[in-house]
Amino acid sequence: MRVTLNEDSQAIWQGENLEHLRYEYDLKPDDVVIDLGAYRGEFAQEIVDRYGCRVIAVEPTDNIFQYAGEKINKAAWLFDGKLRFGGAYYYTSAFEDTTHEYECFDVRDLLIQFDEIALVKINIEGGEYPLMNHIIDAGQHTRIKNFQIQFHLIEDEPVEDMYGAIASKLADSHKLTWQYPFVWESWERM
Repeated sequence: MRVTLNEDSQAIWQGENLEHLRYEYDLKPDDVVIDLGAYRGEFAQEIVDRYGCRVIAVEPTDNIFQYAGEKINKAAWLFDGKLRFGGAYYYTSAFEDTTHEYECFDVRDLLIQFDEIALVKINIEGGEYPLMNHIIDAGQHTRIKNFQIQFHLIEDEPVEDMYGAIASKLADSHKLTWQYPFVWESWERM
């Protein structure tokens, strides 16, 4: 696998049972949450169950069966079209040897539909780097109150530099509220 998580941070995350952090946001029923890389929809469903807000789950695979709410069955990306992916049954990544192709769409077309988005969760197996740059470069990050992002390690890619550039740009409008490097982190708009 070329796409992985930081083992030390993951050990802390699991050892201290920190999964609860992913669901602790000040959300209200009229808020919009977008789940990019929804997989089976567990996160989306938990947010709906806890807060009753509108959640749009985005997942290109057929795995998104645990969420009965609003779905987009395409990959959130930088353009409309098709994207080649590889990966195992539990994840899909454009950074793995390609085995299949999914439809994708320009994520900015979704974000622009809302004046305010309470939370955008991103877990797209290495694609978070170009996607975050795409969102920030268009200025759409300022309409998003919270980001929850799983930044991944990618073999033979300068992810520390890629992450640093994104974090530097994001820090102009958001503050880092918690971080377990290259596992999960959360940013809140200032």
